[in-house]
Amino acid sequence: MIELMVVIAIMMTVLGLVGNSVFSGVARAEAQTETVSFYGMVRKSGVKAFTSGRPVLLELERNTASLSGGNLSSKTTIVYEHLLFNNDVITFNTNGLPNISIIKVEVRGKETTFDFNQIFKRVGFFLISNINSVC
Repeated sequence: MIELMVVIAIMMTVLGLVGNSVFSGVARAEAQTETVSFYGMVRKSGVKAFTSGRPVLLELERNTASLSGGNLSSKTTIVYEHLLFNNDVITFNTNGLPNISIIKVEVRGKETTFDFNQIFKRVGFFLISNINSVC
């Protein structure tokens, strides 16, 4: 019986030491997933503005991102758990390009810069290379 209690005590100690890093890893993975989701929303906003021929608005307020305009019949809102935005409104013109290229976002308490230039340079390069290959 004493041996069983010692084994359980050792297991609880190891679990206490390792458990915190496991939970931290899960939170980091969730934050990364939300970041990828937000970049997808930005990309989707540019495509919607381009295909509809109408401007699209992406409103950022605290932990909420709302998408409206273009050919959207209603406002799409996503609430993030690990991302915290400044109050910004990003307007995507009919060419699908945003009026703001860099925003500051807090990810799990750390300030990070999101650079949209990377997204739209790739799209621009893809379009230019496809046009050149067709001509």
